[in-house]
Amino acid sequence: MVTIYDIAKKVGCASSTVSKALNNSKEISKKRKEEILAVAKEMGYVPNSSARRLATKNSWSIGVLFSEDLNIGLEHHFFSGVLQAFKSYVEDLGYEVTFVSKKVGSQPLTYLEWCKYKNIDGVFILTVDVNDENLNELTQSGIPIVTVDNGLINVPTVISDNYQGTRMAVEYLMLKGAKRIAHIAGPLRSYAAMERLKGYKNVLRNADIEIDENMIVEAYNYDHNSGKRALGQLLKQTDEVPDAIYAASDDIALGAIIALQELGYKVPEDVSVIGFDNIELTRYTSPSLTTVSQNKVTIGTEAAKHLISIINKETSTDPGIIKRVPVELIIRESTK
Repeated sequence: MVTIYDIAKKVGCASSTVSKALNNSKEISKKRKEEILAVAKEMGYVPNSSARRLATKNSWSIGVLFSEDLNIGLEHHFFSGVLQAFKSYVEDLGYEVTFVSKKVGSQPLTYLEWCKYKNIDGVFILTVDVNDENLNELTQSGIPIVTVDNGLINVPTVISDNYQGTRMAVEYLMLKGAKRIAHIAGPLRSYAAMERLKGYKNVLRNADIEIDENMIVEAYNYDHNSGKRALGQLLKQTDEVPDAIYAASDDIALGAIIALQELGYKVPEDVSVIGFDNIELTRYTSPSLTTVSQNKVTIGTEAAKHLISIINKETSTDPGIIKRVPVELIIRESTK
């Protein structure tokens, strides 16, 4: 087996210099680091995980917490994109990513017990049930943690600028002549849904438009079936179909469009619809969906950078929103 001493002999440097290069230390030059890494690769060097852990006091493992409370699923375009960006960043630094579980074998464990058992360096909370009794124990443990899209957890958070996106969506509908704009909110146990609802009300207030609570309905989950049911509830609450609907997610918006079409309404001729996310499907639906695009790569990368900084004690662990990532309005066929 090739060792760091073999690499050092071939390069003509100290073994400590090789170690620093392999551990991405800032103490050696980029040119020297690249030279050593190239030789290591040529010689077929594979790091010894036990030795690496002893040398750095890290496990080089990051836990990902993903619960199904919001009925989203890992195949969801937004969350899978965020996770992929996060995973790519930390793996480039030598970390492995593993999913946090509530058991090892048949033995049930809390999130914290599992992280301690696995000697996890940090945790990335992608989605979670904020009412989970095990969550508070984990967030108060001192383990480095970041999350995305959720300000209800007392940890550093990276999130899309939901207020900016909502303002662009609702003001665009107004610009196109919509007078009665309804909102199908996401599940209000979701922080992003709460911000989008608050943003919707703020835009109406700023335009001196009276808020009609009958024009607001909550979808129970971020899926198209919830969107269909919410659309039915909305029409029960209002005397007539609204001019436009701003939905808190693309899946909700697509469900609402299906329900409208089943009732004989045309989109956008009778009702304009805007979603939020810009999932891949939205460009291929009929009509294609106008939506607010979230930058999932930036969100995942920024979360990864901050978590690594906490692990390396280069930044504080202060909770709260550390970055709001700008969004973009994508105009397609579902709006007039």
